[in-house]
Amino acid sequence: METVVQQTHEESVRSAISNNVLISIIARVGYLVTRFFVPPFVLGHVTLEAYGLWATAFILVSYVGVSAIGISNVYIKYVAEYSAKKEFDRANSLLSTGMLITVPASVAVFAGIWSAWPSLSVWLKVPPALYGDAREVILMVVGIFLASLALTAFTDALSGVQRIMAAQGIWVVAYLIETALIFILVGTGRGIRGLAEAYLIRTILEISLSAVLAYRTIPWLRISPVLFSRDALRTLYTFGGVVQLTSLMAIALNSVERALAVPLVGLQAAGLLDIGKKLPSMAASIPSAFANSLTPAASYLQGGLEGTEQGREALNKLFLKGARYMNLAAAYFYGLLGVAPVALLGVWLGKHYEGAALLATVFAISTQIHLMTGPGTSILKGLGRPNAEFHYCLPNLLALVAFIPLSKILAGSWTATGIGIAVAASTIVSAAYFIWRSNRILGILPSDYLRRVAAPGVVPYLVCMPLALPATYAVAHVDRWTGAGIVVMLGAAYTLVLAAVVDRWIFDPGERLWFRAVLQQRLAQVRGLLHF
Repeated sequence: METVVQQTHEESVRSAISNNVLISIIARVGYLVTRFFVPPFVLGHVTLEAYGLWATAFILVSYVGVSAIGISNVYIKYVAEYSAKKEFDRANSLLSTGMLITVPASVAVFAGIWSAWPSLSVWLKVPPALYGDAREVILMVVGIFLASLALTAFTDALSGVQRIMAAQGIWVVAYLIETALIFILVGTGRGIRGLAEAYLIRTILEISLSAVLAYRTIPWLRISPVLFSRDALRTLYTFGGVVQLTSLMAIALNSVERALAVPLVGLQAAGLLDIGKKLPSMAASIPSAFANSLTPAASYLQGGLEGTEQGREALNKLFLKGARYMNLAAAYFYGLLGVAPVALLGVWLGKHYEGAALLATVFAISTQIHLMTGPGTSILKGLGRPNAEFHYCLPNLLALVAFIPLSKILAGSWTATGIGIAVAASTIVSAAYFIWRSNRILGILPSDYLRRVAAPGVVPYLVCMPLALPATYAVAHVDRWTGAGIVVMLGAAYTLVLAAVVDRWIFDPGERLWFRAVLQQRLAQVRGLLHF
């Protein structure tokens, strides 16, 4: 009987992960498409300095918003675990206690930013011409972001009970409306204020729809101040406190190049770094769907299988497969971004920014290696070990201390490209160490990881090189629209060749049969829809 229950848990988790990853990828592809057109459009209507201010606003938002990030991770993990154990009262108590903490904390943080604005404007080196826009945009974005974090309990509750599909559907509706508003507001002369206003409307939609859907689809959900408990508070501060600190470090590491570029070089450098990192960051949203689905899955397995040997084996399989497919998905994008940045940026932006292509290449490689840490952090976090992430963040900080001053020595002065390369190198070194350590914790042999996960991630770069070189040369000698056609043909050829290579030399027989069966099933569904 126990074996049957364990198999039921595994099958339930496997099915949930498969559906969640698929829906998340589809949603993120849509987001990637919409975000692809936003930067060149905005840069056609505002200066690089104003665009740098917008990018810097989100650095500030990330730092002040970390006050609720740890709690969000607690929601997802423990709602998943309590749901598996049918302990719904504890889940409601956790969500209610969390909101009682985050709402006043967010109000206090916003008040602090409001009063500290004169000092912040000096640190940001805001020019007089942008001062009015800067104050309105930064305060608006900070307020919106804090509100979304304070009320994230509804979205996180949906994710915790494996209803990621519903949460993703809300996100899709919100970002499509935001994209339309960006083109309308910025196009009519609102500038970066228009960006902030579109973001405001998107966030209101996400919060409202998530709350309504959570109450309608989670029968046991109840959030009330009377459900506050010391036990829930203890859970939030123990697990959440560790996640809070690692999240702060992760945010600092993710934005360190722009945070340093503003005071050392200026807002234009922040804009250049954002341009160089934009495509790699956008592409990261798709493979991240794998890692985001692993935390609730690991928590659910832990709650349902109670640490049995079968549960540990299931977790290891979950980790290896998740890491393998996540790295392959990431490498598909970064193989193209890392090898053909000149052609891609030229067509995408319609103008040349010196150093942007080099930054795109180094950020593509470092972002892929950074993403390879995702399955390890997600699994360990789902198992209640969020402190494992310190073994990524701390080595990264040490590497930054060494590499960033070295970049100035080598370049002779502070430059955007030098700072960007130093940050990318630090990411690669620390990610490699964390991957080695997380594999040891989970009992994964280095040879298995190299063969199953790491080696396949190099193949897309090798496939793209002979195709990208002539395409880059051709794009440089034609107009933008003709160049766009060449890039489309490059992408199509790269996709077809890579698919053949992966199918023939990367997939094992079982994977090959499974992927072909899934492809045939999807094609049959498409044909049925067309026939109908």
